[in-house]
Amino acid sequence: MGRAPHEPSKHTPGRDEGQVPSQRGPEHEQETTYGSRPHDAEPAAPGRDGEGAPGSVHIGRGAHEPGQRLPALAAMAVLAAACVIGLVLTWMYASGIVRAYAWPAVLAFGLGVITYLVGFFIFRRIRPVRPPRVTVAVLATVWGLLAATGVAAYANTGMGGLWGQILGYETAGAWTAALTAPLNEELLKLAGVVVLAVAFPRALRGPVDGFILGALVGLGFEVTENFLYALNSISMSGALAPATSVSDSTIVRVVLTGLGSHWAMTAIAGTAVGVLAAVDWRPGLRRALGALGLVLLAMLGHFFFDSPLLGEGLGGIAAKVAFVFLSAMVVYFLARHTYRGRVRKSLSEQGSDLGMRRADAKHLASRHGRNKALARVARPERPEVRRRQERMVEEAEDRAARHAVN
Repeated sequence: MGRAPHEPSKHTPGRDEGQVPSQRGPEHEQETTYGSRPHDAEPAAPGRDGEGAPGSVHIGRGAHEPGQRLPALAAMAVLAAACVIGLVLTWMYASGIVRAYAWPAVLAFGLGVITYLVGFFIFRRIRPVRPPRVTVAVLATVWGLLAATGVAAYANTGMGGLWGQILGYETAGAWTAALTAPLNEELLKLAGVVVLAVAFPRALRGPVDGFILGALVGLGFEVTENFLYALNSISMSGALAPATSVSDSTIVRVVLTGLGSHWAMTAIAGTAVGVLAAVDWRPGLRRALGALGLVLLAMLGHFFFDSPLLGEGLGGIAAKVAFVFLSAMVVYFLARHTYRGRVRKSLSEQGSDLGMRRADAKHLASRHGRNKALARVARPERPEVRRRQERMVEEAEDRAARHAVN
């Protein structure tokens, strides 16, 4: 873009080494934005993103498009109110045993913090191209930690009594968890992903985002549930060794069954939210059925996980964990492959416009590729080069989100 169409090619230092070209051409004739169309291209018709509209501006990751601000504020109010209610309900549910076993409760809390930090790092890291914003990721876990868990604790108790009257208390004792949790817990967790999609529309624009934010909501739910189960295990073991009961419960729920726990179930259901958000919540029949299928798959995994099927032996537990985990991995890698392909295609097109080699432009789709390109740049120039990389990646992700509707 820095030379006329028929001007002989000039070598620009650093271009062949995968660096992002300077934003101004050699003659400084015209300042361009990375990822923009060549100056002689046909202007795009104004769309829902405003691309090509007169006076349009680029909307950053944290901004809202016109017409989204009021729904976003309402969603934030719902999120705040639900978390406060969930906190109150969780405290009412657990305050007695926390006071009775203060030090074991501190141990359970500490183990929960470790689980949270490790899971938070992993789930942000596995989002392709760039991690989600810290603010959105934290709020996703907060919904799971407080809103979903607090309400679910009371909803499960109420529905458990209902199953006892319908099925008889002996049968209900074996099947209540499998019949209750997939409905109450999965829908409550899924509601958090929907609220986040409305509150932060640019943070959840496709299946990949739905998977990641769903996993974070599930992580929060799992941490609080582990805490409550650890405290309950103290009284169930006769309070003979409270600290041992807490640590054993946490190890079983994190190490033994953690791979197939709430994060995986909600990640699958959250992907359904991304499928709908990608088309502005106006899906055709095929997309609607696909989203419904993902939600039902998450519920089926939860049902199977909590059911007495295959018994309580190690083999049965392993089979249940494997089913949920592998289901989540299939959904993740399908969404990831499609998303990364679109981003790389966009980066390749931008790189071609800017005079970069296509392979070097595609490498910007990964953190490793961006860091490798930066390492070949003189240290004083790295901040500017990093900003150019971010602009290119931002544009590529915007295009990937727009292409998801096709």
